[in-house]
Amino acid sequence: MKIEAIAANILSGLEQLGEYPALSLEGCDWSGSQVLTWTGSVVAKLNEQLAEQGSQRGKTLLWQADNSGNGLPLLMHLVALRLGIGFELVPEANPEKDCLTLEVQIPNALEGHRGEFSVLLAENTTVETNLTLLEAQQEALGPIQGKVAVFSPLNEFARFGIFAAWSCGLPVRLQDPAINPAKALVALERSGFSGVVLTSTLLKGLAAHPALALTNLKSLQCLLYETDVLLSQSLLRDIQRLLANDISGWVCTDKGIEPVAKVQQAQTQKLATLVESVAKHPAVASSVTIPLAGENRWAVFAQPKMQAEASNLDMTGLFARINTELDAEFAHIDLEHAVKVTEQLNATALLSMLNAFSHLGLFCDRHSVHSLAEILEAPPVAQQHRALIKRWIKVLQEQQLLRTDGEYWSPEVDPDSYSDAALALAWTRLEQEWRMLSGASKTIDYARANAEQLPDLIRGKVQAVHLLFPRGSTELASALYREGIAARYQQHSVRALLKSILNNWEGQQQTLKILEVGAGTGSTTQALLPVLDSASGHINFEFQFTDISAAFLDSFFAKHGDQEQRPWLHRGLFDIDRSPRSQGFSPNSFDVIIAGGVFNAARDTDASLRRAAELLRPGGWFIMTEPTSEEFWVMASQAFMLVDAVDERTDTGATFLSLSQWHNALDAAGLQLVMDLPVSEHPLSRQGHRFFACRAKQNQVRLTADCLAEYLDHFNSEIYIEVLDQLPLTLEGQIDKNQLEQWAVSMAENRGESNGN
Repeated sequence: MKIEAIAANILSGLEQLGEYPALSLEGCDWSGSQVLTWTGSVVAKLNEQLAEQGSQRGKTLLWQADNSGNGLPLLMHLVALRLGIGFELVPEANPEKDCLTLEVQIPNALEGHRGEFSVLLAENTTVETNLTLLEAQQEALGPIQGKVAVFSPLNEFARFGIFAAWSCGLPVRLQDPAINPAKALVALERSGFSGVVLTSTLLKGLAAHPALALTNLKSLQCLLYETDVLLSQSLLRDIQRLLANDISGWVCTDKGIEPVAKVQQAQTQKLATLVESVAKHPAVASSVTIPLAGENRWAVFAQPKMQAEASNLDMTGLFARINTELDAEFAHIDLEHAVKVTEQLNATALLSMLNAFSHLGLFCDRHSVHSLAEILEAPPVAQQHRALIKRWIKVLQEQQLLRTDGEYWSPEVDPDSYSDAALALAWTRLEQEWRMLSGASKTIDYARANAEQLPDLIRGKVQAVHLLFPRGSTELASALYREGIAARYQQHSVRALLKSILNNWEGQQQTLKILEVGAGTGSTTQALLPVLDSASGHINFEFQFTDISAAFLDSFFAKHGDQEQRPWLHRGLFDIDRSPRSQGFSPNSFDVIIAGGVFNAARDTDASLRRAAELLRPGGWFIMTEPTSEEFWVMASQAFMLVDAVDERTDTGATFLSLSQWHNALDAAGLQLVMDLPVSEHPLSRQGHRFFACRAKQNQVRLTADCLAEYLDHFNSEIYIEVLDQLPLTLEGQIDKNQLEQWAVSMAENRGESNGN
């Protein structure tokens, strides 16, 4: 259709509207006759000046962008159509070009005010009128009757939408393009619009608004929307079900305006090619590709093939080497004596529990007898600590410090043994022994400070966190994980294994990705830094230091996070009690996960281990250190900060899982235990602190998002990739496309935020 024919259709529709309002805006109505008269007068004046310049062919009317909402750009575009020339909005007038000055009635002053404005005519411009767009909008609006609302700036899409409405003899009302969804719903319902032209932003806002289901939009028959990216199919299905019978969209970009259907067709062709390519990867068993909003953007979910169980490391030899290295590291320490000092610490902590009870009026002499209700109510015990105090009673009975007849408890030992004087002497001797063993005594200082505050801790008058982090400092907490012989043994175990893993990775092109969860004060990380620094020059790896607390991250990186010195060191927030995906962590994205004494603090250890296992790639390492028996001095200090568990500890009342329970939990998470230290005959084994090393998914072919991205690099597309152990299924056993669509959007958002940082 030529410009002249388009203009004729618009003028015919305006003539049909006659004195009926054709354009309503800002409280003013322009009838069809007024629009014809005004644009006709401008056309006549321009024709006079154009006649002096010769032919109109190849000319385009350039109009300075007007955001006032007075409709003037729309009317000037109609002027251009009536002249048979192009039209373009420009950011600002160019004073170097020759301007034509017109004296006409200003459109937003309908009471006869006259004024002057200038127009520019460009020669031989490449800007063309989008005739295809207008024809499509006419076809969509043709069957309806009633008014058309325009919730959009007067850009090219909106202007042609209005022209299409006029061509069909439909009146148009301009609405505030920045209107919120709630007010837009009210306007659509009260005014009974039959058609609406709007932006995708408002469209998505309407679809998500809770009042939509309660709004009567039966009169709405046709909806035209513009978008800069393709909307998801699920969103469009919801919109079509709730908003209108006929929905037509156009993708408007710097390259032009294309119907959504045409863009989708091109995308479908690209999708088929991409799906075929992913399926051909030798490690992919099955996959799903989801189109993302935007041009040429995709999310690929791939499931790896299975294989016979295999390992590229000699576990027997590795186990022996690490054991030998640990023996050499601790050869100068009398480990039997070190264990006895720790046992003395636990014994003193038990007596401190009885001492705390005596300060609360309980077990003050050998004849004191108290029921559990009296023990809990006499202080009274803070609600959040009642489960812990019940464990105290159980442990004190097991350690033969309390006796019971089933309902009542009384002291089994002389109260003088847990008097203030006796404990002061015990703590002093312990401090001396500990200092001789480790060269410092902050652990004893901390345990003693907690013991002295136990009456107030029990009642909730003092918060344990303030004792561990005085004035917000992490120095004391860090010292606790450096001084203890068991902690040092565990950290050296982690360091020895990580060193072996790094050496085995040497020469590989892919990046070895290491995640430390619950890194806290960074004690484990500090033990690893010498190995990591040494490997950084010749091994390709990344180390992500994470914790639930940003304060820990800030403290550690202030001292150790020099990006010039350690560009491989990154930071992030991570909570083991939450889904990794909700925190921006993708499945199968790490080769090594390190967890130093963190999973004992999980609310549900089994669930947290399963989530951690999901993050590991096939053949990945899970390295964990944990206590497997009660630490009585911890029960009298840090235990006041632990949340109530909902795993096996709920039934046993224990602070920590036992060794067999840890083995079962690791196995249930799909983590194959290949190393458990110290060995049974080792002196430190009595303390119950364990070093566990596991392998993950050894029955899967190694498939990573990085290698798949490299494989698909020739597509020159924005592709987000996740490797899943299993594609999600519906209750009927079909691949759950809706779940994958949600994950795709979340993945794109998280990766976008990550790139932005």
